[in-house]
Amino acid sequence: MVRTAPGGEWLNTTVLARLPALEYGGFQKTNVNGPGARAKARGMTPKHPVVIVPGFVSTGLELWSGRACGKQFFRQRMWGTPAMARAFFANMRCWMEHMRLDPNTGLDPEGIKLRAVRGLEAVDWFAPGYFVWARHIEELGELGYDANNIHSASYDWRLSPLQLEKRDGYMTRLKSVIETFTEVHGEKSVILAHSYGDTVARYFFDWVETPVSKGGGGGGRRWVEKHVESYVDIAGPMLGVAKALPSLLSGEMRDTTMLGELEGLLGGLLDVAVGRVIASQLKEACETFRSWGSVWAMLPRGGAAVWGDNELGSPDDAPDDERLNYFLQIRAAGAPRQEGVNHTIDSALDFIFATMQEKNPHNVAEFSHVTHPKTQAQLLRNDPSLANKRATDFGNALTRPLPYAPNMKVFCLYGTGKASERAYVYEHHATDTLRPFQLDVQYHARGIQNGVRQVHGDGTITLASLGYVCRSVWRTSKKLNPAGVPVVTREYAHVAPQSVASFQGRAEGDHINIMGNEDMIEDILAIVAGQHDQVKDRVESELDALSAEIARRRALHKPRDVNAHPNGSAIPESY
Repeated sequence: MVRTAPGGEWLNTTVLARLPALEYGGFQKTNVNGPGARAKARGMTPKHPVVIVPGFVSTGLELWSGRACGKQFFRQRMWGTPAMARAFFANMRCWMEHMRLDPNTGLDPEGIKLRAVRGLEAVDWFAPGYFVWARHIEELGELGYDANNIHSASYDWRLSPLQLEKRDGYMTRLKSVIETFTEVHGEKSVILAHSYGDTVARYFFDWVETPVSKGGGGGGRRWVEKHVESYVDIAGPMLGVAKALPSLLSGEMRDTTMLGELEGLLGGLLDVAVGRVIASQLKEACETFRSWGSVWAMLPRGGAAVWGDNELGSPDDAPDDERLNYFLQIRAAGAPRQEGVNHTIDSALDFIFATMQEKNPHNVAEFSHVTHPKTQAQLLRNDPSLANKRATDFGNALTRPLPYAPNMKVFCLYGTGKASERAYVYEHHATDTLRPFQLDVQYHARGIQNGVRQVHGDGTITLASLGYVCRSVWRTSKKLNPAGVPVVTREYAHVAPQSVASFQGRAEGDHINIMGNEDMIEDILAIVAGQHDQVKDRVESELDALSAEIARRRALHKPRDVNAHPNGSAIPESY
């Protein structure tokens, strides 16, 4: 008999039982006359095999070995399905321990083994009633696809791309699947990647054509041209996710990558019900986030030109908002706000890496290339082995070119019209060992609520990160798009569900719920059916003006602002 922690049974029978995402029941077809049926009626048929690269938190993870407190969950999902939620509330500490990776290796802790569920069932539904890729799979099936020409490239989303290949051979297996599709079907594949899946896919494109001697897959310079028809990026964080940094700094619920999406994926848990549980285990939660290489892989890129600086402010400042000249502001608890230290994204990254090196040596080493050379030198002095752990910068959209594939097409599809986190105001509580850094939730100003500045985006990723690379970099840079691959940027304005009962609508631009957007699904069906010419640019946001301003700032070649601190070091002596 599985014992339930105090209060766990109440949670199971009240809060959990009422969550729409956790209702039991069969998987019923959601739309009888949906995009697939309509596309079929217009004469479309399957043409290109489809490979799905899911996003962050959207692949089920099952337990293969674990601690004594979790052995009863063998081959059950520790992530995904109602079983996960019940395990979470029954014994959060045990659940969190199994979800954590080893901070010294970035891989499995001793005695614990979680692995991604395989097959389409790994990515279709997070739980009964809450889809992830289910509507895409359903409409592809309606068009005529089946399991023979759709492949789910599910993976352990906690790992960095480098560690995915090292532990699971993920890139090697993905290469083999795509090559097999070409051989069996005589057609090149369409790659569909959502969210963090875009980071993984861009890494794969770089890896697969790099010689084995240089850490790649050895496919050769024309591998992508031979095997990939189109790459479809769905809400990909080309320039990172602002939320990743506070996830590492404090693990606060509303401002963390994992729990912010966990809240959404569980159907909108009541703040009171979850907040109390999270608050009691916040230290464990924060340590868990820090162990995940995926969070570090989504740290913001592009420097001050994208994220702002002391001189020019932010390129995405709204006219009526307070001028934003920082990414992260930290002040001593109780001190006047004007005495806070304003970190640009560059100095904030230096601070995070230097602060966390002792307890998170692997991820600091693997991603140290994103910090300033002076900080890298200091990190190396602290840990001489760092040089052997630093990862290549495969997939960096601002430094690594697209594959030389003249006949490939790229489609960047994402939602707009939802406020997305962009900058943060923190307090430093020097005597609080559990929560030394806390969001200043009492801080409100023009454009800042509860210590968080929000700007235009899809609710998770800012507009700049969603669209700048596709709309500007890949269209204008011969160096980063050497084959002149055509790039289509298509936006989907957010339309909230009309029914209170429908927490996932059919026209949303939200980062997760866009996966049910029928307009976008119709576009994807046209792409996989070989009618990609029907999918054209559609930019209704301020992206073009924003991209022009970012490009102008990048052309200035401003040095990184590493002296944002009074003492000019990576770690300020005090706040």
